[in-house]
Order: sequence, then C-alpha cells, then structure tokens
Amino acid sequence: MKRNGFLLLLFVLLFVLSTALAEMDYTTRNIHLFYMKEADTGSLTDGMGGSENAEPGNAPGEERLDIASLAGLEEAETWLAESESVPVWPRTFTVTVAGDTTLGSTDDLRKRADSFENVAAERGYAWFFSGLTPLFGTDDLTLINFEGTLTEETKKKEKKFNFKGPAEYTEIITSGSVEAVNVANNHTLDYGEQGRTDTIRNLENAGIIVSGNGQLGIFEKDGVKVGMTGYCFPYTNGKKDITKDVKALRDAGCQIVIASFHWGSEYRDDFTAEQRNIGQAAIRAGADIVVGHHPHVVQGIELYQDHYILYSLGNLVFGGNVDPSDRDSYAARLTFVVHETYTEPPVLSIVPLRLTALDKGTDYRPILAEGETAEKILSRILRRSSKMQDFVNTPFEQ
Repeated sequence: MKRNGFLLLLFVLLFVLSTALAEMDYTTRNIHLFYMKEADTGSLTDGMGGSENAEPGNAPGEERLDIASLAGLEEAETWLAESESVPVWPRTFTVTVAGDTTLGSTDDLRKRADSFENVAAERGYAWFFSGLTPLFGTDDLTLINFEGTLTEETKKKEKKFNFKGPAEYTEIITSGSVEAVNVANNHTLDYGEQGRTDTIRNLENAGIIVSGNGQLGIFEKDGVKVGMTGYCFPYTNGKKDITKDVKALRDAGCQIVIASFHWGSEYRDDFTAEQRNIGQAAIRAGADIVVGHHPHVVQGIELYQDHYILYSLGNLVFGGNVDPSDRDSYAARLTFVVHETYTEPPVLSIVPLRLTALDKGTDYRPILAEGETAEKILSRILRRSSKMQDFVNTPFEQ
C-alpha cells in the first residue's frame, strides 16, 4: 500500500514538473543557465512545494545539471559563437605597406643564369618574402605595389622594359603573407589589355585583394574593413581628386582608407611639388594614409593634418634588376586604433630594409636592415622629410 502511494505521489510530481517546464521561456540567452546552484532553483520549484521538490542527494549550494539548461544548450552555444564574432571597440589594427614588386623579368634578362626565373626554380616560391616573415606575418594586412604582369600573353607593348611572370607566381605573394596589391602603375599594360586582364584574374583567383586603376579593394578582418584605391600618372594639371572613391569606400563601411599613387621621377631622392599637391589633396579627401611608389628609391615622409604621406618606399622583391645599385628600402607599419564610429590617425613605424643580403648581384630576397645600416636608412628618409621634426620612430620588434 505504501509503495502504491509513493508511486502515485511520484507520478503527480512528475506531471506538475513537466507542465511547469513546458510553460518556461527557453529563449533566454544567458550562458549562466548551463549550471545552476541549488539555492538558485527556487524559480523552478516555486508553486510546486519549494525546496521540498529539490532533487535528493544535492546538498545546499552543490552544483547540479538542470533540465531547463539542457533544453537551451544548443541555443546558448549558438549565442556564444555569435558573441565571439562581434568586435569589441576600440580595437587595434596593423597595416604594413611596402614598395615596388616585380615577379618575373624581361625577355633578355630571362636568359641569364641569375634571372628571377632561375632563382625561383632553384629556391622555391616561398624564398622571396621569407626574410620579411617577422614583419608581414605579424600584421593584419600587408599591401604592396605589384608592378608587372602575370600572363601567358606574348604580344607586348613597344617599350624599354616589359615585365612578365606566369600565373603560378601568385604563390610567391600568398606564401609571403601579402594580402593585397595595388596595380595602378606604368607596367600593368606591358602586355596590353589581355595582360592586365589576366593579371587581375590570376591575383584574385589566388585570394589576393586587388585595387588600382578604377578598381576599389576592400579587405575585412575582425570586424574592421580597409578600403584601398590606387592611381598612376600622368595626372591632369598635376592634380588628382579622389573624393568619390574615398566616399564609395566609406559608404561600403571602411573604417580605414589607403590611397596608393604611382608618381614622381625615377631615382630622384626628393619628392616633387606635384607629388606633394596630390598627396595633401588625398588626405583632405579623407584618406588615412597615402602610399607612393615609382621612383625605385626611398624618398621622404610628410606629416600632414595628423596623417602621413609616404612619398616613395623604394623597391621590394624586384625581378627587373639583377644587380641593384641602390639597395635601401623600407616598409611602413601603421597601427590604427579603430573605434565603432571613427578611427584615430595611425602610429607610424619605419622599418628599414635591404633589397638583398648580398653585396653584389641579388637573390631577390629583401631582409630587415639592422644596426648601423638601419640607422643610415632611417636618417636618409628623415633628411628628406617634411614636418617630421618631432617624429620618434617606434621600432619594429621581432
């Protein structure tokens, strides 16, 4: 008789409990519902006898798995995954920009034993950027100027230098932790429109962000969008208005905008009045940083309205020269603090580079400059800079 009475009581309690649980709102997104302490179960047992309905064997304060928590486990896990992908503001975002890169050489140079193509075959594609891994591999985005073509087209323009490499050379870029390239330069059309079309397609097929010559590029990571745009001479009346492109990138949600310019005079140490006019106008138009190339040597930097104009970064991996006379170069590490509604001007680190570790010839592998060599390169840049008197270089730490 006592046994039958106990079973009847147990049946009633289970019925009441299941009814109460069925009426609960399991949509509450609270990760703390996974486990509940005994003292917190009153909300589940109120109206059902209070603590008298607590499970036997659980001392006060002892953790136990709750039925309601199990019911919402899948939803809570989904909420956790979504919350981890939501950016927390402000956040730091690092961009590295570097100079002219030509993967491949000319028809004449290709015949030499020390040509870029032969070094690629002997050393492998990862060789060329391997000296910059501590730099390019530790940022959020690396942008370089890609000066040349990746095509099988044989019909070329009549000019002194026509640079070309195969599509598979995109692996050199991706293995070097380079995420984006600018293609607005005077070698994009070395093999005509077909060469340019092939180059852009091959780069994009490799997952590389392409910008320049009217094409806007957007890179996104950790909730931060970086917009890129690029331009090449000749410039009408020494001017270039990029307002529309900057606005388009801002409208697309970009918190950082980088403007690249192919400009200036080759092998000239000082930047020109045209470069300065265009660079300052780009900052006024809303660019966060202006990056220059084409002179093939380092030029100065200007601080303008709390933003930097890098007039020429020099060369980087450059397959078009088997024995460079000027081996100095640099990369710029830009650290942005991105807020939800605005971005602070970047903190600049100048990272001196050497185009090769060799004293004669080249292995096409740039390296981080050190010691007195690095100091000389930094001094060379700052001597030709404007409004940088109070600049203290933030050293890049490997």
